[in-house]
Amino acid sequence: MGLYSKLREIFDEKIAIQLGEAIEEELSILQKIVTKEEFNNLKQIVSELAEAQKGAEERLTRLEKAVEELAEAQKKTEQRVNELAEAQKKTEQRVNELAEAQK
Repeated sequence: MGLYSKLREIFDEKIAIQLGEAIEEELSILQKIVTKEEFNNLKQIVSELAEAQKGAEERLTRLEKAVEELAEAQKKTEQRVNELAEAQKKTEQRVNELAEAQK
């Protein structure tokens, strides 16, 4: 037995139709409301996303540290190359002096 038939047993036709329409409208609204299961699923997803974000932040922190260490190593390498270039100049100068002395 349908909703309208049940309402018609109790109310006159006009009221039964209005009540039926109101009930159908409320049911339509209720069907759009998030269920407890859906809400729990969303909570789980948010929790997993938060955990993934935490992991990403930890990896980013490690990456930042590695980049800082590489930058420092690059500075030291550049300094050492400059020292070697200066030593090379002195060596060339000394070789030139020795060559002049042997003439």
